[in-house]
Amino acid sequence: MKSSVKKVPQVLPGVALSLLLFAAVAIAQTPSPSPSPKKAAETVPTSTNTGEDAGDYTVVGSLELGYRGLRVNGDHNKYQSDLNYKAGPRVFDSSLLLKAKDGKGAFLDSLLITATGWGQDPYSHARVSAENSKWFRFDANYRRFKYFRFVNNLANPNWVFSPATFSVAPNPITGEHGYNTNTKMGDFDLTLLPKNRTIRFNIGFSPERYYGPAFSNYHFGGNEFNFLSNLRSRANDFRVGADGTVGPLDFSFLQGFRRFRDDSSVSLGTTPGVNLNPAAAFLTSFQRDEPTRGSVNYTRFSLHTMVAKKLDITGRIVYSKATSNFSFVENSTGRNLNPRITGFPPGPLPGTPNILNLAQYNITGSAKRPNTLGDIGLTYLATDKLRISDTFRVEDFTIDGKALFNDFFSVTRGAGPTLRTDTISFTNLPANRIIKYRKYQNTIEGDYQFNNHYSLHFGYRYASRRTEHLLTGFALNTNAPAAVEPEDEISTNNTNVFFGGFKARPMNNWTIYFDAEHGTADNFFTRIGNYNYTNIRAKSRYSPSKNLSFNASVITRNNANPSEIAGVSLTDFGVDVKSRLFTASVDWTANSKLAFSGGYNYNWVNSDAVIDYFYNSVRHPLGHSLYFVRNNFFYIDATAVLIPRVTLYASYRINQDDGQGNRLADPTGTPGTLVTSYPMSYQTPEARLAIKLNRRLDWNLGYQYYNYNESALVGPRPQNYHAHMPYTSLRVYFGRRE
Repeated sequence: MKSSVKKVPQVLPGVALSLLLFAAVAIAQTPSPSPSPKKAAETVPTSTNTGEDAGDYTVVGSLELGYRGLRVNGDHNKYQSDLNYKAGPRVFDSSLLLKAKDGKGAFLDSLLITATGWGQDPYSHARVSAENSKWFRFDANYRRFKYFRFVNNLANPNWVFSPATFSVAPNPITGEHGYNTNTKMGDFDLTLLPKNRTIRFNIGFSPERYYGPAFSNYHFGGNEFNFLSNLRSRANDFRVGADGTVGPLDFSFLQGFRRFRDDSSVSLGTTPGVNLNPAAAFLTSFQRDEPTRGSVNYTRFSLHTMVAKKLDITGRIVYSKATSNFSFVENSTGRNLNPRITGFPPGPLPGTPNILNLAQYNITGSAKRPNTLGDIGLTYLATDKLRISDTFRVEDFTIDGKALFNDFFSVTRGAGPTLRTDTISFTNLPANRIIKYRKYQNTIEGDYQFNNHYSLHFGYRYASRRTEHLLTGFALNTNAPAAVEPEDEISTNNTNVFFGGFKARPMNNWTIYFDAEHGTADNFFTRIGNYNYTNIRAKSRYSPSKNLSFNASVITRNNANPSEIAGVSLTDFGVDVKSRLFTASVDWTANSKLAFSGGYNYNWVNSDAVIDYFYNSVRHPLGHSLYFVRNNFFYIDATAVLIPRVTLYASYRINQDDGQGNRLADPTGTPGTLVTSYPMSYQTPEARLAIKLNRRLDWNLGYQYYNYNESALVGPRPQNYHAHMPYTSLRVYFGRRE
């Protein structure tokens, strides 16, 4: 049974593509009846008679297969981290729809198959949807993601170093972290009696698989190591439920079971550290296993009814219980361990050389989280123009975590008569943390429709939150854990939000949207002050003719966190983030042979965080960390019929982020300023010719170019690249008319 479940995600893409290809062959071999001259003259292609005749079914769709070439100049790791397209065969956007002619087929009324990105794309998707309107509906979705991330600005290694500290510079190619992983996931849902209003049954299954190598930085024994990890996890989600109607009540019930496991590990032999100094720590073996097992059982039940065609009532309750168990087992051997082993007898190690016979950590633990969420919503249709709604929600959960700590160190030092081996160990040291959370929230909102051209909405949201944190046992962040002072802290806060907006249509071809929200929002787990925020959104759409339309929008967000903590103002502690997003676009269809669309986006971000940092061993307790985004994005697309049967698609996209501009960091100042941004430019032109060979076949020829350049501010080695992607494909159509 386990092997069958494991193979399901791998089987669906092949099934979907096989169905597409099988349908293509079957339709090609099925002769279409020749209509009489009179019948042919009377037939006019419409949405109701387009499609290929296939017995009891009508078929509409296309299958596109092709090949992509690739040449990359410059930083190949950065290219893969951004795009990760590869050369080779691929499946372009393809779809197939079979529909019964009289609405009821022998077994299926309809079958829809879609697929895209299979072959050499980093993201792939396949979907199968089959329905017999009386008995069942089956939906299957499968997705695959190839994630690659090796860049020198992820945990940027370009710090200042000296031979006394590091004999070689940190890796300038990969940085300190890197990933080359795969994720496969799917959703398979079966509905029985889909058109039955009294009751419908639902069965679902969602598998997920994650695996691949990854590099991670680890500080151990006084040196830095880049460890190659083998990441591997899997999850299966099963669910069963029913929907239906009993008298005036609509109900929905779902019961789910999720099972999760993680078996990631690190297994290494001789491993030098970043510091190659012979006196620095050096590992001769390293093994880490972190098996985790988890489960979530959840139940959801909802009811809905309408009273006297005036009062709409919806209620829902969701209960879940999550549990997890983990182990952390780490064994290592080596030499020249850092002499700072807390509590090591008969005192700190005098220095190197020494031999690490065995360093071992063995930590086990478990956690459980019961969670209850309930809400009820009332909507009252006061008049034909006024609607008032109120939603009340309560959420309550407890996180109860326990851990047990064990470690062991054995070190040999000295030589000759002074040779000695010492050990130290700590066993069965417990740590317990409990978090209790409860939140009540109520939202009241009104909508008023003045007429067909103007409407208004407004509302108020209030929330009250209470959290309790309990901590006992030992602090497990050292090799010699110390008992912590027991903690039992209760915190409460309230949030208040006002929001509103309007929709206006001054003219039949001009529509304006506006809404705003101002208030406070509480932080979920951190016991600090509320976010103080103001959000504004506005959008306009103007169409002077059916072939021409203009769109513009602006979004502004101001977010201060926190506004005040125990009387301490934002100027002494907190983060202030402001963002502005402006977008504009135009769509123009000049005639049946020529169409354009283009637009411009501007993204502006200022972030100011008050931080406590050290620079050159000097503390800056009220320093500022500044982050800037000044991103300009422009695009234009064009479609033109050059000659009959030949269509040109062309597009051009430009990203230009000026980042911090001429601002410079002053880390040694008073109080000190750190400046971060990501100035870069990115251009992607593309052109494609579609040549219609006949009513069944199109030939596509295309070329796409990527040009990425980043400022030297990002690092001493800009990760620039240029990528060329020519491609060609053949698209086979079913049901297309001349």
